[in-house]
Amino acid sequence: MTPAVLELRAVAVGYAGTGAILSDVAFSVQAGETVALVGRNGTGKSTLLRTMRGFLKPTGGDVLFKGKALEALEPQALAASIGFLSPVIPQSHITVDEVIELSSLGRLKSMDELIASDHPDVFREVAGFGRRFLDEMSSGQQRKVMLMALVAQWTDVLLMDEPELHLDLPSLRELHGLISWAASQGKSVVLSTHNLETIRALPDRLYVVGSGTVQEAPRTEATLEALLDGQQPQGCS
Repeated sequence: MTPAVLELRAVAVGYAGTGAILSDVAFSVQAGETVALVGRNGTGKSTLLRTMRGFLKPTGGDVLFKGKALEALEPQALAASIGFLSPVIPQSHITVDEVIELSSLGRLKSMDELIASDHPDVFREVAGFGRRFLDEMSSGQQRKVMLMALVAQWTDVLLMDEPELHLDLPSLRELHGLISWAASQGKSVVLSTHNLETIRALPDRLYVVGSGTVQEAPRTEATLEALLDGQQPQGCS
């Protein structure tokens, strides 16, 4: 039996000296699957994503990539396997082409090469920005560049922490198209979100982060209403 691309087994996450933020987290992500993490601010979504990327070690349990513990992977192999989109945009005086080259580990030298490859040109606004500097753009343009940089990594797993930040409504639709396309190409996508349209449109499965753990919830309007009211949705498991 082929192992899941990413699997969490009884995982606990947190920071040294503070105790576990989340415990007994268990779910897996298959190739081509999109999973959304939802919940109130401060419940541990970002910490969980950072642990799934290997930036933080779990305080308990195991995170596995294709059946192998993340800790057993060399840093370069991990970077080539699991991509991560942070909500924080680096304010570096670096060109878009340099961002793409760094993100692709040198496979692609420019935004033009990314567009000419088999990746879709979804964010047309930034497609011609190769020689522009990241710190001279609007926050929305910077966000689009970082999303394209994530695509340039072309890892098996794409982790996205609130990918909708700073995007206008047309760009949100393009983001949804980008994620759906990546999943259709066999990529596993895990994202945290507060956006109702994203929750409605994208995930194959929905997990609520809160009360110290993670529970699967049905993708229904009743679930969305409960989330809007700050309540635990019915049917969580």
